[in-house]
Amino acid sequence: MAKGMMASTEARTRQRPVTRELASFASKLRYEEVQPEARKRVLLLTLDQIGAALVASTLDYITLVREYALEESPDGASTVIGSQRKLRPEWAALSNATAGHGVEIDDYHNIALAHPGCVAVPSVLAVAEQIDARGHETIVALALGFEAIIRFGLSVMPSMIKDRGFHETCVMGVFGSALGAGRLLGLDPETLASALGLAASHASGTTEYTQSGGEVKRLHAGLAAMGGLRSLSLARRGFSGPPTILEGSRGVFQAFSDDYRADAMVEGLGNRWDFLTTAIKPYCCCGLIHAQIDAVRALMAEEGLRPDDVLEMIVGTDSLSLVHVNRIGARPADMNSAQFSSHFSLAMALVMGGNDFAHYVAAQSAGFRDPAVVRIAEKIRLELDPEAEAAFPEHFLARVRVKRRDGSTIERTRHATGTPDAPLTEAEIRGKYRRMAGGIVGDATANAIERAIDALADDAPARDVLRSLSTGARRS
Repeated sequence: MAKGMMASTEARTRQRPVTRELASFASKLRYEEVQPEARKRVLLLTLDQIGAALVASTLDYITLVREYALEESPDGASTVIGSQRKLRPEWAALSNATAGHGVEIDDYHNIALAHPGCVAVPSVLAVAEQIDARGHETIVALALGFEAIIRFGLSVMPSMIKDRGFHETCVMGVFGSALGAGRLLGLDPETLASALGLAASHASGTTEYTQSGGEVKRLHAGLAAMGGLRSLSLARRGFSGPPTILEGSRGVFQAFSDDYRADAMVEGLGNRWDFLTTAIKPYCCCGLIHAQIDAVRALMAEEGLRPDDVLEMIVGTDSLSLVHVNRIGARPADMNSAQFSSHFSLAMALVMGGNDFAHYVAAQSAGFRDPAVVRIAEKIRLELDPEAEAAFPEHFLARVRVKRRDGSTIERTRHATGTPDAPLTEAEIRGKYRRMAGGIVGDATANAIERAIDALADDAPARDVLRSLSTGARRS
């Protein structure tokens, strides 16, 4: 054997078995070992995710996915948001997860660059309903689902998205789906590791939608949730996957990233919960735009900035934002591209006064061609800012400088609201949920869901969370 080949073989032998470590940790974790802070946070994140799924559930492209799931799945025990019929878990999770990622209002983690809730919550709840799980076990499963997705991101980001162009939600999410739901099913470490090995074959999705639009981004959450649950079903029947799927020389870390750190997947498991720093969005667009919106809002509030004042707006940001939210420009073609356009979203903030879902729906009704919005959007230019680049990805920072028609220049620098740098309070998180959910299912049903989620801490049945949903309660 050649000397180089021997060295390579020895290196692979010395690799830390992170796939097995992760599976072993998940299979043995007990409710009492999840710190109270983590239990509380995961329930708030669950509440936020269900609100996000509800507000998207009436949209045409979400309806298409739901109709597909209803047509393909036999009857089951798992709730489908927007339908009175219950389906098998993987089909319910496909529909609910796609909705949960459907309007860019779901959570994200700035360092991991991940969207954990839209995959972890639908996957775990679908299985919890099927097996009639109690609250404490469901909380453990949710925490594991969130944590697996975040830690995958800490291992491979930002290279995975910045260098390779993969979309994190499906690539990472499938492992959170498999790990969280697999723990709920009580799988042993070997079977759970095999399920992770199978889940890798479902990891996919690129970010080309940020360049030219399309609705596929929403589907990536559904594919991840479905793929994770399908992998569990096969593993439980004895079908095997590679037990070194994460760290292996032909594993997913090296396949999806130019620069990865495998140890980040398992370092401090149980002692440190990285999902605690998951951000909750106040605005209905890509998280990379949020600090930019905050800076524009500050200029409006503190300097009296108005649309007619703007001669030019220069947005200083990081290098990923220059690729991810800078390509669509001033004239998006659809909802997704509008939500991934700094130009259009910032113009909306200034002209329309906000970036809520209702604002994007109003922009859509005008074909994303409102002259006042487009006029401002065409005056916006993004550039690399050294401070923002140095802070990224630990901190989402933006500097907005506006040259006004009177010859003056005003500037503000802001961190993104909802991140650990500028967190939302519990009251603000609950208020956001009630606005989203109440507008779709009414206040009484929204409140019942909120109480049922809170009751998981008292070990109430997980099936109660979505029990109150019905098509009859939905509003347009």
